[in-house]
Amino acid sequence: MRITIKNNEASVLSTLRNMGAAISAPCGGRHVCGKCKVKLIEGRILGDTDNAGNFLACQSIPLSDITVELPDELIIKNGVEAAAAFSPVARSGVALDIGTTTLSARLIDLDTGVILDTRSELNDQRVFGADVMSRINAARNGNTAELFGLIKRQTQRILSSFRVNEIEQLTVSGNTTMLHLFTNIDPSSMGELPFTPVFLTERDIAGAALSLPVGVVKLLPSIAAFIGSDIVAGLSFLDILHGDNNALFIDIGTNGEMALFHDGKLYCCSTAAGPAFEGAEISCGIGSIPGAINKIAWSAEDSRLSFTTIGDVSPLGVCGCGLIDAIAIMLSTGVIDETGAMDTGRFTISEGISLINRDVRQFQLAKSAILSGIKILCKNAGVELSEVSVVFIAGGLGFFIDQRNAVCAGLLPRVFLNRIKVCGNLSLQGAVQYLKDPAFLMAAKAIISKSVPLDLAADPAFMDEFAQNMLFEETSGLYIAG
Repeated sequence: MRITIKNNEASVLSTLRNMGAAISAPCGGRHVCGKCKVKLIEGRILGDTDNAGNFLACQSIPLSDITVELPDELIIKNGVEAAAAFSPVARSGVALDIGTTTLSARLIDLDTGVILDTRSELNDQRVFGADVMSRINAARNGNTAELFGLIKRQTQRILSSFRVNEIEQLTVSGNTTMLHLFTNIDPSSMGELPFTPVFLTERDIAGAALSLPVGVVKLLPSIAAFIGSDIVAGLSFLDILHGDNNALFIDIGTNGEMALFHDGKLYCCSTAAGPAFEGAEISCGIGSIPGAINKIAWSAEDSRLSFTTIGDVSPLGVCGCGLIDAIAIMLSTGVIDETGAMDTGRFTISEGISLINRDVRQFQLAKSAILSGIKILCKNAGVELSEVSVVFIAGGLGFFIDQRNAVCAGLLPRVFLNRIKVCGNLSLQGAVQYLKDPAFLMAAKAIISKSVPLDLAADPAFMDEFAQNMLFEETSGLYIAG
C-alpha cells in the first residue's frame, strides 16, 4: 500500500503512527532492530536508502512531501486518512531545546520510548535581538519578566499542540542565558565581568510554578555562563568521554560553543559567532524554515546556479548552510577575493535574493570567530589541528552543511576534511535521552567534572587569530560543482 506523507520534522515512523498506520518496529523506533523498512516512491528524505529505495522509517525525516510503499505486514488502524489524532498514550513526556534562535520540542511515549511528534519554531524572544548579549541587555533594562512571558507562552503553545491529555515531565536543554529566562531569573550578571550565572546545576521545578501544563520540569546542568546545558546534553549523548581521544565537538550557532576531549579532559570554550549562521544580519538571510535556500551548487559547464529549499517550496531567503555554499562558490569563481571584496557588489542567487558586500563581511566575522576558537582550543590542549581525530558538528547547521564547502569558505580547517560527522540537534537528542533515562544526568555530571572552561576574551592570542582568520585562504581544488 502507498501512502503520501506531508513534509514535517518528525520521523517517517512516528508520522505513520500518527496517521494510524503501524508497521513492524520491534525495538520501538530506537534504531536497533532494522525492521521498519519502507520504500521511497517519490520525494526526498533525510536518511539513507538502498539501491531499491528502501529505508528505515525510524531514522529518516521527510525533506519534501513523500510517497512511500508500506510492506505487506502493514496493519491499518481505523483507516490512514481518518486517523488525524494520536492514539491514546498512557504516559507522555516532552523534551525541549531552547536555542537563542529556535525552540524544538519532541513528544515521547514514556512507556515505549517512541517519538510521537516534533515541533520547531523561531524563538519569540528574537524581538529583543538575535543574540544572547541582546537578551541579557534587555533583561538588564528591566525586561526579564517580559522575556520570561514570551518563552512561557511559546512553550505553552507548543505543549498544547501535542494532542495528549497529560504530560508528566518536561526535560529542558539550552544555553545558560535561555535557561535563566525560561525560569524567570535575571541573567544580567552574565553580561559583565566576571560573567557569573545565578545557577549552573540541574533543577527540578513543579510545572505549575512556571505556569506550564506539565507535572515536573527538569533542567539539565550547564558548565559556564556561555557553555550551557545544550553542550552538556550533546557531549553526553555522544558519550564523548568514552570515544576517540582528540575528538572535537562544535555547536555552530549564534554562539560557537566547542569542546575538545584530550587525555581525559574536556577543554571547552564559547566564541561569539553572531547570528549570521541563523539568518540574522544577512540581507536575504532567514532561519531554517520552509522556503529557506539550504543548498546551492554551481555548474561550470553552463555557468549556472542551482539550489534547493527546505520543503521544496519557493525560495524566501538563504539560511546558514546556503550561505556557506554561496561563499564557497563566490571564492571558487573569483566573485570575491581573499579579503572578501566583491567585484560586482552583488551576487544573485534567485530573483530578489542576493548577497552583498556587507553579507560577506558578516560571514567573515562569524567564520573567523569559529575558526579562531578551534585554533585556540587546540593550542591550549596541546593538540595540533592535524591530530584531531573526529569533528562532530551540531547546532543549526546540523543537517544540511556541506563539509567541503565549509572548508572552502574558511569555516573549518582544511585538515578536518573527511573527519567531519554532521549530527543535527544534539541538544534536543540529549534532552530526549534524559526524558527516557534518568541516569543520563550522571553522564552529564561526568562531562562537567572533566570540563576545563577557557576564557577566550582573556587570551590575547585569540584577537591575533581572529584578525588573521578574517581572510580567506587558497581554495583551489576544494569546491566541487554540483
